[in-house]
Amino acid sequence: MATKIIDLSMVTASDPSPLMNVKITNIPHSFGAQEDQKYFDVDPQDWPFPGQAWADDFVEMTTHAGTHLDAPWHMGPECEGKKPKTIDEWPLEWCFGPGVVVDIRDLPDCYQLSADELKERMDQINYTLKPGDIFLAMTGNDKYWGTPEYSDRGGHLSAEALKWVLDQGIKTVGTDSWSFDVPYSCWSKDYKDHGRDPKYLWPCHLLGIKKEYAHYEKLTNLDLLPSSGFMFYGFPIKFEKGSAGFVRAVAFVEEE
Repeated sequence: MATKIIDLSMVTASDPSPLMNVKITNIPHSFGAQEDQKYFDVDPQDWPFPGQAWADDFVEMTTHAGTHLDAPWHMGPECEGKKPKTIDEWPLEWCFGPGVVVDIRDLPDCYQLSADELKERMDQINYTLKPGDIFLAMTGNDKYWGTPEYSDRGGHLSAEALKWVLDQGIKTVGTDSWSFDVPYSCWSKDYKDHGRDPKYLWPCHLLGIKKEYAHYEKLTNLDLLPSSGFMFYGFPIKFEKGSAGFVRAVAFVEEE
């Protein structure tokens, strides 16, 4: 028996959405040599590669760029009548566990899967959710990374379906899509088409006001996983009072 590690994290780079600003400046080795000369009087020519010392990177971006975990604090200023957990408060025990993947790649744009429809898909893969599982919804949107369609295509779970998942004792879920909701263009249209009725706003995210949970967004390679029988690991960076944390998510799959 061998263990295969599947990388479920995408590269962190500029995002097609106007809401996700990312600026990464790669600093060359020559800059490191200049800095060491400036502050510590080290001759740039004395390095193993003359004139070149260390490289570095300056990063300016939202914590929701790249593969990340949204903390309850992201969903709103209150959760279950209390102050929501920030990312540095989210228990690590809820960041790993048996994984299960539900394939929703066939959903049309803007479609929100009902709880009954999700139950049917769970029956199809012959899996019963249990506390401690990590539930993953595969939209296939990771294959559109780098294009405008990435953040603006496909369907997802309805708030009703997500509530059913959480009612099974699940605390952490995830998706390979830009958001755990249908695209902004979809739910914002519903909101405006229904006279700006607030009940249509950000459905799955705002469920987090009533029921504590966290979700991974911008995962990738879910299509390389079996529907169940693997272990998921996704520990977030501890940003103080953060609404999210960058994650290097992986899956351990046992092979014969």
